[in-house]
Amino acid sequence: MRKLLAVSLKVKILTLIILLIVFIVISLSSMYILMKRRDDIAKAEQLSLQTVKTLSYMPVLHDYFRSGQKTLNLGILIEQIQREPEPITVFFQNRNGSIFASTDGLQVYKDIKAEDNDKALTFGSSYVLKTTEGQKEVLKAVAPIVVSYGKYKKIEGTVVVLYDVNTLYAAIWDDIKKVFTVSIIILLIGVFASYLLTNSIRRDTLNLEPSQIAAMYRERGAILQSVKEGILAVDEEGSITMMNSSAHDLLDIDDHSEGKQVSDVIQSGEMLKLLGSNEKQMNVEIQYHEKMMIINTQPIIEDGKRIGTVASFRDRTEFKHMIEALSEVKGYSDDLRAQSHEFTNKLYAILGLLQLDKKEKAIEFIKSETHIQTVEEDLLFTKINDERLQAILLGKIAQASEKKIDFVIDKESSLAYLPEEINLSSLIIILGNLINNAFDAVKHTKEKKVSFFVTDIGNEIIFEVQDSGTGIQKEMEHQLFQKGLSSKGKNRGYGLFNVEIEVGSLGGAIEYSSGSGEGTVFTVYLPKAS
Repeated sequence: MRKLLAVSLKVKILTLIILLIVFIVISLSSMYILMKRRDDIAKAEQLSLQTVKTLSYMPVLHDYFRSGQKTLNLGILIEQIQREPEPITVFFQNRNGSIFASTDGLQVYKDIKAEDNDKALTFGSSYVLKTTEGQKEVLKAVAPIVVSYGKYKKIEGTVVVLYDVNTLYAAIWDDIKKVFTVSIIILLIGVFASYLLTNSIRRDTLNLEPSQIAAMYRERGAILQSVKEGILAVDEEGSITMMNSSAHDLLDIDDHSEGKQVSDVIQSGEMLKLLGSNEKQMNVEIQYHEKMMIINTQPIIEDGKRIGTVASFRDRTEFKHMIEALSEVKGYSDDLRAQSHEFTNKLYAILGLLQLDKKEKAIEFIKSETHIQTVEEDLLFTKINDERLQAILLGKIAQASEKKIDFVIDKESSLAYLPEEINLSSLIIILGNLINNAFDAVKHTKEKKVSFFVTDIGNEIIFEVQDSGTGIQKEMEHQLFQKGLSSKGKNRGYGLFNVEIEVGSLGGAIEYSSGSGEGTVFTVYLPKAS
């Protein structure tokens, strides 16, 4: 059974349509034939009965019974009946059943069944019977001949009409042949139309079988739902045809948006403009519900007309976290390499002092470096317990050492552990940018000093970064956190912008104070619990 069903869609549809057409043609033809047969027999019965009734009232018959002799008029009547095109035979019988006149010279009808006339002779009824006369199936119509004798009337005989049913069936069969001819033509037209239809369906389905389409649909659904990137598809009318779970989350849309107008679901004119464009859009950044989204759109063009659009969405924050984390890791690598280079130089210096027999100076130098490392480690590993913050500060210490910047961790700093929502990526964005900016602020000053302070006393975690630079210019203060604007040159001005975004996402706040020639202090407040 499975092998029979394992055929192509074209064969299935063609077979189904042909069987359906055959069934309809046979059913309609059968109904027509049955109705035609019934109507023709009913007409034949009506014609036979009407004929016998009419003949029974003919005066020439009544004259025959009154006179007892055949007249010329009776012969003329029989000749007129014989000239009629209907396939009937007429007999005139006496009460005793003998035939005194007939339109048929065949002997087979000479001894017709007299008992069929009893009802007409006894009760004066006219009727039609379906019977057999002389091995032929006929419709037999009988009517009494009622003769008036002045004071009384008497049934003297009967008029009998035999309608040959075989002649009737032959006429019906001729009609059936015509019906069959028309049915075959309709069937051929149906087969040809079915062939065209199946080819059209195959083109519409890209010559794919239903099983292949079903498999592709299941795979498509699994792929779309597994993709972290949000994917949205709309048709030419602007109705949403598909949206994966990531798109629902990124765009803050409920799970029952398919079939709705995209303009009713997405309240962003800029995004709607992208979805309605006939041009492909790549890496377009727009603000949507306090999120910076990166959007790519691909219009679906068929015959030069846009029939839909597929768009992908990605939260730029994820890219930002990834890029900045990679940049910070690279920075750590560079810092460690610089630190290794610096310690190598120090080792060479110690080696030189020993070769010059300056042991006391070598010992003094070693004690000095050891004291510096001990102080830094004591602050980091005894007062700051969070490993994420320790890692960032160790990297910045090495970076400051390479740049000859005095990076000081305030002795009053203390921190137990940061809450889980303040992840490493967030710390890198906030502290990495603030400390790097502080390093840049002091690199051209005489006193290159940057200090860091952290505390978790109270309900907030407070970070403070202070530098000994020249301060923030007055004309830059109003656009300090504005994207892409910086006094450092082109392709800058993203650090503080990202810091403010990240601090805001954590429910915190950032403030600063700066004076000309007095340096700058940035303070970040982050809640311990969101």
